[in-house]
Formats: sequence, structure tokens, C-alpha cells
Amino acid sequence: MRASTNPELTAAWATVPDVAKAQERHQEAVKLRRDFSRGAAPAEALTALQGEVIATFTATGKWPADYAKRAAKAHAEAVVWEAEAVALRRLEDVTKAEAENIRDSLSADVLRHLRGRLTEILDAAKSAGEALGDATSAEQAIEAGGDALDAWRRLTALLRDYANVRAASWDVLQSVSGMGPRLRQWRDAGHGQIRGVRLDNVPAHIVDVMRSGAFTIEYLVWLARSGAAFIAESYDDLEANAMAATEPVTYDDRGPLRDLSPTVKAAPEPMPSQIFPHSLAPSLGVLEAAPKQPTVTANPGDPTPYTPSF
Repeated sequence: MRASTNPELTAAWATVPDVAKAQERHQEAVKLRRDFSRGAAPAEALTALQGEVIATFTATGKWPADYAKRAAKAHAEAVVWEAEAVALRRLEDVTKAEAENIRDSLSADVLRHLRGRLTEILDAAKSAGEALGDATSAEQAIEAGGDALDAWRRLTALLRDYANVRAASWDVLQSVSGMGPRLRQWRDAGHGQIRGVRLDNVPAHIVDVMRSGAFTIEYLVWLARSGAAFIAESYDDLEANAMAATEPVTYDDRGPLRDLSPTVKAAPEPMPSQIFPHSLAPSLGVLEAAPKQPTVTANPGDPTPYTPSF
């Protein structure tokens, strides 16, 4: 959970004070680590002292008689600093993990609160939509006056509340799942707002509003009347909603039909034999008379020119 200007998100997280308390502890740990004075690790402290006394010896030719005591003191002070620095770093990591675990485990309560707010808003929008009559714009509502004008004013406030509730639900789902890119992809495709109705059965101008996120009073009234609005209980619930809206309505377990009947083709015409001038009649051996030379029926022709390829 982080600071937000969305009043619906703030109110939703406030229903689970353990999350706010864990987040506060983590912020305190972060501040302690950042305010802790800078220091050096034991090895760094000794290296710095060695460089100092070596430089002194190089310049003066004198080695400090108290070097060992100074080294022991520098090492001890560095050990004390490092021990607290390591503990503060671990404190920050532990409180962060604890805050995330509490947030994830209690996110269902936050989403349940947002679903309740959604129901309240849509119930009020449905009632106001009936009083609005046929008016579809502020000008028409002003012209109609009376109940229609009051209904338009109520719907204007309800539209703002609805947008905040919807944004809060996406924020909670993203913070818990860590799947920001996938959630944005589903949101931009219009998923996660209605259940039980495929988008291809929804009026095109309503789908455009779902995809753009630029909610209108007309859309709010349509949503209230449809009874299909919902807020996902978890990332898996949202994924199932998106898959149900995009997968085919029916399946054929047998797969596509194929015609496997045999194809009958005509027998190919036999190629006539070709006898070239160099052809010889078959002979069974030297003991028999040489057979008559066959009649030439074809010429071999010129060979195909050789074309080198590289």
C-alpha cells in the first residue's frame, strides 16, 4: 500500500488497519537506516589506517609506536558500526517482507469492501437512471428540469465515485499480483468490468467506454441496469474473466473434419521408348550372331551448356 489521492482506495485499505501498521513499521525502519551515520567496514578501516601511517613513514621515516593500539581501536569501532548497519539493513528487509505478506493476505478484505461500494453506487445509479428518463446529456436534463435534473446531478457524483472504486480495484490487484503489464493489457481490452456477458454481445459504444476508461453517465446507467458489473476477487479470478470473454463459445473435441476418402486418378500414359544412334541391341554372348542394329527413333541433342555457380 502506498499514499494515494483516491479516497475510495484510502478508505478500502483503512478497513484493514494491520496493513497500515505494518507499512508504518517498514517506513520507520527505512528512516532508521537512512539516518544512520556513515562508516567503514573493519577491513576498510584498517586499510585506511595503514595508508595513513605508511604515508607518514614515507615522509618522515618514523613508524608510529602506537600503531597496534590505533589499529585495534579502529577495527573495534568499525566492527561496532558494521554490526548495527547490517542489523538495520536486515530490519528494513524483514519489515518490507512482513508488510507485503500482510497486504497480500488481507487484500481479499479490501476487494470485498470495494465490491460493497460498487453495489451501493450501482443501486443508486439505477434509481437515478429511472428518474432521468430519456435525457442523455446535461442540456437535456436541464431542459427537462425537476427530477431529471436532480437525477443528473446525483449521477455526476456517482460517476466520480464509480471511477474511483474501479481505479482502486485495479490498484489493489496490481499491488498484490505484481502483474502490471498483463493487468493493463486486460483493462485496455475492456475486461474486468462485467461478468457473464461476452463483449461481442455488448453495444459497441459501451465497449469503447470500457476500453478507454473515460466513463460516462450513459455507461454508468447501462452498467447499473445490466446487473453484470463485478470486481475480481483475485488475479486468478480476473484472468478467468478475461479468458472466458475471448475463448470460443463452443469446442469441437474431434477437431476439424477431413475427407479421407481415396482419390482415383487416371493411369499415366506410358512414355514411348527412345532409341539413339549409339544404342545397341541386347546380346547374350559372343557365341551367338550379332543382333540386328535397332532402328534409331531419337537423337540425343546437344548437351545443356555448363553454367558455373559460386
